[in-house]
Amino acid sequence: MEIHFVIADPAGNITAIVKDGVADDDYRSVAAAIMQDPQWKVEQVGFITEPKVGGEARLQMMGGEFCGNAARSFGKYIAKKMRRQEAVIEISGNSAPMRIETDPARGSAKAQMPCPLKIDELSVGLGSYPVVVFEGIVHLITEKKMPEPDDLKKMLSLLYQKYDAEAAGVMYLEKTAEGYRMTPAVHVRATDSLVYENSCGSGSVAAASYLAQQQCEQTAAEQETCTYDIQQPGGCITASVTFSHGKVTAAFIDGTVSIGGEIAMEIGS
Repeated sequence: MEIHFVIADPAGNITAIVKDGVADDDYRSVAAAIMQDPQWKVEQVGFITEPKVGGEARLQMMGGEFCGNAARSFGKYIAKKMRRQEAVIEISGNSAPMRIETDPARGSAKAQMPCPLKIDELSVGLGSYPVVVFEGIVHLITEKKMPEPDDLKKMLSLLYQKYDAEAAGVMYLEKTAEGYRMTPAVHVRATDSLVYENSCGSGSVAAASYLAQQQCEQTAAEQETCTYDIQQPGGCITASVTFSHGKVTAAFIDGTVSIGGEIAMEIGS
């Protein structure tokens, strides 16, 4: 079959948005075919479907997971199609519509993100790590180093044992002279795909939530809005969170997103 998709680049986290009505059972094979083609360098795939909860359009990710960068990309695609600077979209792994605001002059897209359900802790061997839990994905934060492949698989396995999530990530967060740098690794359960991503939107919110919690504990502030420019292998994502009375009550991510032209690709016989 022939499929048609566009490629979005949100801070290097290359995302394919498939325009055709692909059957659910074919998501995995279509996503694999796109991701395995080296010329596109795609890290994740979403499929346009009919909205369910009041959005203007819906993007179903390849494994039913939530993805902040894909939401920003899809929102910019829909806004551009409608000749507007904002769109209200739906995305898998999130039960509510999301408002995406675009700035053509900056080439950016800003998303109001779902807030973490909680900031938890996971014991791995002799250590423990903060885990930021969202509706459709969980992220473990490590400030030590990016784990070796075997240790990374162990961490992901423990995350899935403890949390009922469609996807799980390990975010290596380090303090630098300029601010913060993060290296993301994300696994999607349904497609069994592990990608060392060039950037991660929900991972950026996870890191910002963890940092804001630490900051509020140090200052004894009951409420504070904290903004962090988090440099990642593919570019920078600005994450802003409001931490109030022990939890995150608002979260946003912002940064550049480019949308390419339509691509046709033959898959299968």
